Amino acid sequence: MSFIQKINIVGLLFLLLWSSQMIGQSGTNPFELQHRADKKAKVVGSDSDIIGEPSEADVANDNPFNVIRTPKKAKSPAVKPKISTNSKKKITEAAAPEDKNFRFSLTLAMLIFLAVSMSIYRAQLVRAYQAFTNENVLRMLHREKGTVAYVPYYVLYSLFLFNLGVYIYLLLRYYNLTPEISNTSLLMMTMGIATGLFFLKHFVIKFLGWVFPIQKETSIYSMTITIFGIILSIILFVANVTIAYAPPQIISTIIYLSFIIIGIMYFFRSIRGLSIASKFLNRNKFHFFIYLCAVEIAPVLILWKLAMSGAGIQ
Repeated sequence: MSFIQKINIVGLLFLLLWSSQMIGQSGTNPFELQHRADKKAKVVGSDSDIIGEPSEADVANDNPFNVIRTPKKAKSPAVKPKISTNSKKKITEAAAPEDKNFRFSLTLAMLIFLAVSMSIYRAQLVRAYQAFTNENVLRMLHREKGTVAYVPYYVLYSLFLFNLGVYIYLLLRYYNLTPEISNTSLLMMTMGIATGLFFLKHFVIKFLGWVFPIQKETSIYSMTITIFGIILSIILFVANVTIAYAPPQIISTIIYLSFIIIGIMYFFRSIRGLSIASKFLNRNKFHFFIYLCAVEIAPVLILWKLAMSGAGIQ
C-alpha cells in the first residue's frame, strides 16, 4: 500500500468521525427563532407537567408576517327606554296644572266682589247678620221680599255661590282629584254645580209650597237659606284665602276646621227650619220625614262621602 493510499484512508476515517458529531442536528439551530421555540411547549394545570400542543391562535399570533384583522363591532341601534302606558298615565295624573297666578286672580276677584258688596250693601249685610241671630228679624225681612229692598240679598247670595265654587275648586286641587281639567274649566264647573244645587233646592221648596198649603212657611225657609248663605260667604272667603296661601303643613287642619264650622252652621239652620215647620210636625210627620231625608240629609251625606274619599279617609 503506497503512502498516498494510507493518507486517503486516514482522511476518510477522519471525515467519518467528524460527520458522526452532526447526526440529527443535536445542536442549536441558528435559523430558528428562539421565542417561537419556547412557546411550542406549554404546561397545562398547576400540579402536572403535561406538555400540550400550541393552539391555532398562538401559532397565528407567532407568525410575524400574519396580518390579523379584528372585525369591526357592529353599532347596535340605540335602544330607547320604553315607557309603558300605565306609567304615562300615572305621570299625567300626578301632574296638576300650575295655578299660582290663577289663585291670585281668584283672590283678587273675591276681594273686589266682597269690597263692592260691603260698601254698597252694608246696611243689608248688617240686617242679614241680625236675621241670622234672630228669627223675628228674619220674618221682618221676609215681609220686605216684594220690594226693591230684597234685591241686594240676591247680590249677596251670589257672593256666597261664588265663594262656595272657589272653596270646592281649592279642595279638588288640594286633593288632586281632577288634574286633567284646566283651572278655568274646573272653576266654572264647581260654580255651576254649587249654583245648580242650591237653585234646585229652592225650586223643590217652592214646589212643595205649591203642592201643600204651606207657601208662607216654605217662603220663610227659602229666605232662611239665603240669609245663612250670605253669612257663610264671609266664612268661606276667609277659608279660601287661608287654603290658597297657607303652608302645606296646616292646610289639612284648616280644611277640617272649615268642615266643622260649616257643619255647625248647617245644624243651626236645620234647627231654624224645624222651628218654622213646628206646627206641621204633629199632622204631617211622615211627609216631613221624607222631605228631611231626601232634601236635607241625603245631599249632606253625599257631599261628606265625597269629601272623605278625596281626603283618603275610609
